[in-house]
Amino acid sequence: MSNPSSENKAQKLNKRLRAGLIVMYFGLGINLFGFASIGDLFEGLGLLIMALGIGIITADYVYPNTGEEITKAVENFEES
Repeated sequence: MSNPSSENKAQKLNKRLRAGLIVMYFGLGINLFGFASIGDLFEGLGLLIMALGIGIITADYVYPNTGEEITKAVENFEES
């Protein structure tokens, strides 16, 4: 039997990861659309949106997600 809190954490992780991927690929689409027809403005805008998506994905992996993880990180810091 699995732990309900770990399932909830995994669902939150998947939602943020999914949102980051959606934003990143949306930016890629705008970039390619600008490259194919419109011009430099949309290419730059697409790259900016892609960077936001990558930032969401990176932040999801770098920063603690739950209060328990934050407490554990603080305790580890105080011990060292």
